[in-house]
Amino acid sequence: MEKNSRVVKTPVPLRVIATAVLIAVAVIGFIVVAVWQSGTQIADAKMTGIITAKEFRPLAEAENQVTLNRSGAVSAKTVEGEYILTVKVPQKDGSKRVLNVWLNDKALYDAVKVGDSYDCGPAYVPSK
Repeated sequence: MEKNSRVVKTPVPLRVIATAVLIAVAVIGFIVVAVWQSGTQIADAKMTGIITAKEFRPLAEAENQVTLNRSGAVSAKTVEGEYILTVKVPQKDGSKRVLNVWLNDKALYDAVKVGDSYDCGPAYVPSK
């Protein structure tokens, strides 16, 4: 038996091709705008100010804290109290915003002193 070697090609209207190209351009444009806008929010979340006060609030008795991180790992540590920094962050309008930053590590608390510059942004931006 002999095979038919003819190829049947259906014509695609120009209107369908133009519509597909316009949809593709719109989707790519939307993705570009979304990525661009997400970068501005991270830049606005970066708030650097001056530490005006350090405070340690001891607990009545030390407690064990169990932490579950983003990857699912569990860790436990003994906590003696709360480590709090008061930071004055300049705003775009010239005023200063006072932020209280709770630290979960005594080493971080001991590493800074009143008058140092401190970046509060990582507390508001999820880490990778």
